Amino acid sequence: MYKKKIILKISVFLIFLFFPLFILLQILIISEFKDESEREVDYVIIPGARIYKEKPLKSLSERIRSATEYLRENKNIKVIVTGGQGKNEDISEAEAIKRELIKNNISAERIIVEDKSRNTVENFKYALSKIEKEENVTNSERKIRILIVTNNYHLYRSKKIAELLGFEAYGLPAKTPLRAIPYSHIRESLSIIKFYLLKGKIL
Repeated sequence: MYKKKIILKISVFLIFLFFPLFILLQILIISEFKDESEREVDYVIIPGARIYKEKPLKSLSERIRSATEYLRENKNIKVIVTGGQGKNEDISEAEAIKRELIKNNISAERIIVEDKSRNTVENFKYALSKIEKEENVTNSERKIRILIVTNNYHLYRSKKIAELLGFEAYGLPAKTPLRAIPYSHIRESLSIIKFYLLKGKIL
């Protein structure tokens, strides 16, 4: 009985400790639910997300749909598709995105593939290397302007990472599937905490 009371007290303490932090993180996440696609940019970047076998799951499909709409209206902009090959994935996430874009009549010549990254930080680090090779210029010599197309909950951290790497970053929020919202926001909150704790190691 005594142990149960101790566990209950600790649980209540942790809830009161972390609840305000969780609310603050939600405010930060929601603050980036804004469409900045009217800004002039040099490239679009689509961060990878889970696929099953060769098929994008719903969250990634929403990113592809939003990116397709933008790329159809902005025919001179190239897109960098990112993401390596994970568990239960027969191809890289980048390759899956590329295939879907081509199905949507986006020319393959406009698509740059980055298929080695394993997380959001690497998405942008390796995309930067691709751009610097494409442009034959470093980000320190000319600030590269990018439009990040990702699910709305993912934009805050994506932009912070991109800006830390030297990009001038803007966002185009894709919808998050309704069923995925609770899990996505909780997981993203933890990822934001991790980002700030390890921020100094990213560069």
